[in-house]
Amino acid sequence: MQSMKNILVVLDTGDAARYVLEKAASLAQANHATLHAVRVVYEGVADLVPSVIDQSVDLKTFILESAEAELEELLDPVRRKVDALESATLWNHRHWEGVLHAAEQSGADLIIKGAEPHGRFGEVIRTPDDWNLLRHATVPVMLVKPQAWVPEPRILCALDPFDDSHRKLSIALLQESQGLASVLGGELTVVVAYPLFEPWVGELGALGNYEELKQNIETEIRSRVDDLAREAGVRFRDLVAEEGHATQVISQVAEDTDAELLVIGTHAREGVKGVLLGNTSERILHAVATDVVTVHGN
Repeated sequence: MQSMKNILVVLDTGDAARYVLEKAASLAQANHATLHAVRVVYEGVADLVPSVIDQSVDLKTFILESAEAELEELLDPVRRKVDALESATLWNHRHWEGVLHAAEQSGADLIIKGAEPHGRFGEVIRTPDDWNLLRHATVPVMLVKPQAWVPEPRILCALDPFDDSHRKLSIALLQESQGLASVLGGELTVVVAYPLFEPWVGELGALGNYEELKQNIETEIRSRVDDLAREAGVRFRDLVAEEGHATQVISQVAEDTDAELLVIGTHAREGVKGVLLGNTSERILHAVATDVVTVHGN
């Protein structure tokens, strides 16, 4: 967050776009960053053959100009709130590819996009475009609900301190989380899930040994997280270490703490397994109703 110079906000149609824009503008203002607003269009002409659409210059121009006019009207209220504001309307039948192209062209340090909450369950729905964007983006992606941030929000940072192969990612997650907490005037809480599988418990025997093992693990977690925080130059308010699978623990902590925003790492899988199985981050995204920032790890 400290070095953020360019923020890309993806603005679609509807009332939710205003909330997404306000959140993006507040981050751009706090970071003195240039705000790049983009709208990707390829809609309203579903009954026509794609090859015909691409050949029809007049139709394509009309659609782009209409979308651009709507975008400019949406941007008017925030122009005085940010240091610099640029806008673009792109034509791409793959929405996520258009967003990534805009991010590359603008040198974006962060991509902000709206996500619609499910009215019955409260969780934030992630579309196929969202999943592709999260898998392929090389910069952090923030998916936000169409509502304003609360004052002094709780920011959660989900870590796996035992994953030494992704130590750089853990440090980046902490730094991103603290930057957001500082900008939003919130408090940072680190959450760690550690599953104890049934075979382990069966070998422990007496309950005292089981409790001792839990205490030893949580002591080790505290030591590892403190070490990561020192290396990252980050201070956090609380550490919550709970036994259980990451999806269950993180979603429950987010609910219990009324967290406003969750920062998690992603490890995109390639090929068929990536499409069918997803990864832990995607399961967490299905389970939480907070705004989410994903930071990509190699």
